[in-house]
Amino acid sequence: MRQFKKEEVEEYLEYINENVISLQEVLGQCFICGLPLDEVELPEGPEKRIVCLKDRDSFVEDFESYEGEGIEPDFQPELLKKDDSGLIPGEIILLDWCSGKNTEKGFPNYFKGYAMDVPTSIDRLLDKNFLEYGNYYEQLNALTVAKLSEVLKNHKVKSKGRKNELVQRILDSDIHLSNIPKAFKLTDEGKKILKYNEHIVSAHKDKYFPVYMAVRYRKKFPYPTPFEELKLGVLDIKIEEYTENNMLFQLCECFKVKGYHLEVYNKDYKQALVYALLLILIKLYDLTRKIRFGLTRLDYDIIERLIIIGNIDKKQFDHSFDRAIDLIDFEGYDLDLIALDEINYMREAIYNINYIKTKKYIKEYISGDFYIEHNPDKHYMLISDIKRH
Repeated sequence: MRQFKKEEVEEYLEYINENVISLQEVLGQCFICGLPLDEVELPEGPEKRIVCLKDRDSFVEDFESYEGEGIEPDFQPELLKKDDSGLIPGEIILLDWCSGKNTEKGFPNYFKGYAMDVPTSIDRLLDKNFLEYGNYYEQLNALTVAKLSEVLKNHKVKSKGRKNELVQRILDSDIHLSNIPKAFKLTDEGKKILKYNEHIVSAHKDKYFPVYMAVRYRKKFPYPTPFEELKLGVLDIKIEEYTENNMLFQLCECFKVKGYHLEVYNKDYKQALVYALLLILIKLYDLTRKIRFGLTRLDYDIIERLIIIGNIDKKQFDHSFDRAIDLIDFEGYDLDLIALDEINYMREAIYNINYIKTKKYIKEYISGDFYIEHNPDKHYMLISDIKRH
């Protein structure tokens, strides 16, 4: 019998929360049957947090499927790859971070994930003449507004204003501080390094696109390629790869990121709607097969938002819906097997963002005992394959 470690279950929960459903909606319930865990018999291992004893075998199957999904490991070899300047990606991010910081500023914890010793890397950046120490003006600029105000107050000089005003006031008053820390400053070579590696710094600041992906695929695109175009191109590469390998979780994450990208950066609301609809259709159609974790959340907020800000009428919506239908081309999702009236009903229910219509769709087209709960405040519906009494 499979023995679980606490770390395995924690990693599984983290993945589910990021890729499948918000854990706040399901914790305390069995991930398979949806029953409250305090009302059922539980297994002995750490998996008792998320599954009942009766459904443990089904959970093991789901867990092993999750392990085989081709999920990227936490650490990627690209993070150790040096560029032509001899720097690894973490050191390029560090170079960007150091600009304008003083030497007493604490380093963020995220540098631990970039496989480097920060003090050693600082020395390397200084030795390679990518980084240097700034002058007195730059030392002052690296101080906080609170510290600058304190200095001025102690010298009986006006202490309120913006940071640049406070710094200039200190200089104009010929106040010289001898005990302030050194400040880092980028050299011209350091600025060139950052300009060439803008994709690494931008990926670090992007919550949807990891640094290792930017490094891995950078040479597939001509230089210079703006970061957002690079990200969109890589998403298309990954969508094709995940489709060929039937990696649905990763596909859905790519669809989500691409839709966000098209909405926020391209302002292409009609195309963003295609990917938002695609995610909704995958979840609704999945109900006709088997709900993967006992509970599915359908979030209509993005659909409504895109219709409003994109001024999308019914004809344009239907076009986006048909585009989304055309994109569902992966194993287990043969929409040709669905009756045309069912697809049209889905179309109308989603366009009208109507809880009653969606509930009617579930009753009419999905066999089995389903439970549906509407949360109008958060604008989503929870759908489970077990009715709660």
